[in-house]
Amino acid sequence: MLKKLYAHEYRSLFRSLLPIYIGLLCLALIGRMLYLFDSDSFLYNLVTGASAFFYVLGIIALFVVGAVIIVTRFYKNLLGGEGYLTFTLPFTPTQHIVCKLLCAVSVMIVDLLVVLASLLILGAGSEVMRNIFDLIKEFLQFYKAGEIAGVAAEIVLYIILSFFQGILMFYAAMAIGQQFKSRIGGAVLAYIGIYVGTEIIRNIVSMILIFGFSEKWETFFDDSFTAIRTIMLLPIVWAVVLSIGCFIATRYFLTKRLNME
Repeated sequence: MLKKLYAHEYRSLFRSLLPIYIGLLCLALIGRMLYLFDSDSFLYNLVTGASAFFYVLGIIALFVVGAVIIVTRFYKNLLGGEGYLTFTLPFTPTQHIVCKLLCAVSVMIVDLLVVLASLLILGAGSEVMRNIFDLIKEFLQFYKAGEIAGVAAEIVLYIILSFFQGILMFYAAMAIGQQFKSRIGGAVLAYIGIYVGTEIIRNIVSMILIFGFSEKWETFFDDSFTAIRTIMLLPIVWAVVLSIGCFIATRYFLTKRLNME
């Protein structure tokens, strides 16, 4: 039964995004084919300029539409009129939140992969792409594979955790906003409050770590990879803590303080 819940959520999310994926990849392919030709004519410059413009517009549309779908799906399906039907299903609020969260993060990861794929298509065989690969080869020869893999793993982990953090902040804000007479206004105020409050706490903690342990940081920074991995560890931990806090807040309001339209 739980598989059906995830399948329905994935279908609802990707239904609107699939045409954008196809369109963006097609625009990248068209752009690559245009760059195979070399002309100074006005028509050629106009077409290549228009292709680049629509390609960038497609990337923006992909992330904007994806974010809007994620937010509206959560609101309408759990906090709006559909919520009465949703909560009659044999699933707990926690299961609904986890389902929507995992599906939303999956969508954002796919969005990112599609953009990367389109960039590879756009730059395939170009001088820029060859220079990038040559730079990567030199980088791999100069540094140890284990060190590079460790930094790359932390970067990927941080990107994924930042997706969880960003989505859960929206979820928590919408869950809190339902307690206000104006739900949208309450959600906006709640999000601003969460963002400002967490930023203040993060800056205070960062200052304590920087100035309180300045002597110990010097030993870490003797090695460049150790420095990078140490610096990356702080936002990773922060993303985990903030994600957990927002998840607990969302679960509390959907379990104890649910107030649907």
